[in-house]
Amino acid sequence: MEKLGIQPIPLLLQVINFLILLLILKKYLYVPILNMLKERKKKIEEGLEYSEKMKVEFEKSEKKRTEIIEKGKLEAQKIVEEAKKEAKKKENEVIARADKEASEIIAKAEKEITIMSEKLNKDLHKKAIAIAAKMVEKLISSDLTEEIHRSIIDKKLKEVERQLK
Repeated sequence: MEKLGIQPIPLLLQVINFLILLLILKKYLYVPILNMLKERKKKIEEGLEYSEKMKVEFEKSEKKRTEIIEKGKLEAQKIVEEAKKEAKKKENEVIARADKEASEIIAKAEKEITIMSEKLNKDLHKKAIAIAAKMVEKLISSDLTEEIHRSIIDKKLKEVERQLK
């Protein structure tokens, strides 16, 4: 080996130095770096797992939020429909009440008109009879005898009594 220019003692010392350096590096540098890389890999995996969990949780909460919004819309729609039904019911009640009151007022007015009309007809009839009786009396008193006069008056009074009944 000496012919090649390699000296065995310095080569052996260099190999020993290299092995010592390798052991020192392994103990103080390689193992801690590997541990640090393992921990980092573990943290990255945990982060990815956590990220997946959060993604699933987010999707669940998003789905739940959508369901809640849909339920809220349905409930709001039901409330609006119920309010419309109630308003329509109240409207129908008010219209029915107004129709009933109008019918009652019309019936009362018709009754009053009928009563008043009958009263006016009776009054008019009585006045017409009274006028006719006076006219007959004036005619009879001047041209007829007392006996004929009495029979006509009695006859007319009986007619008037029949008509009044």
